[in-house]
Amino acid sequence: MTVADLEKHAEALRAELGRERAERLGVLDGRDIARFAVVTGQPERRDVTGAVLAPPTFLSSVMGWGAGVPDDELDGDGTAAEDTRGLPLEGVRLMGAGQELEFHAPVPAGTAVVVHTSLTDVRMKEGRTGPLLLLRILRRFTTDAGRALVTCHESFIAR
Repeated sequence: MTVADLEKHAEALRAELGRERAERLGVLDGRDIARFAVVTGQPERRDVTGAVLAPPTFLSSVMGWGAGVPDDELDGDGTAAEDTRGLPLEGVRLMGAGQELEFHAPVPAGTAVVVHTSLTDVRMKEGRTGPLLLLRILRRFTTDAGRALVTCHESFIAR
């Protein structure tokens, strides 16, 4: 990707700075929580009512909440348009560059979750192998009623 191409992406992304998108992810299923706990080597946890509790990193780790898209709809980096929460990132390759997490409340199975996503920073940088974009995204996970569950500050590199 050329510098001019990345600058066009940066300009489009800067127009999105601070714009929040809310998406209702749905009700968390105990089976999905249990599967995540198994593959991440975490013990099953339950609250006082016996409801299965999601591991702390569950909400921030799941990129897509649907069934997924066919392979021919994936970008070169393996992401799909639905993974970018409405941000104009078509045509760039994304790589995660870290997360900072704040945990506000336990998340039991049966919780209806909403994710509020906003782009907080876009910067061009010259890397060893050429130009790149540094992106900062804020994802706030709440209940339907607005109670904070997890706040995730994420960094991405786009080429």
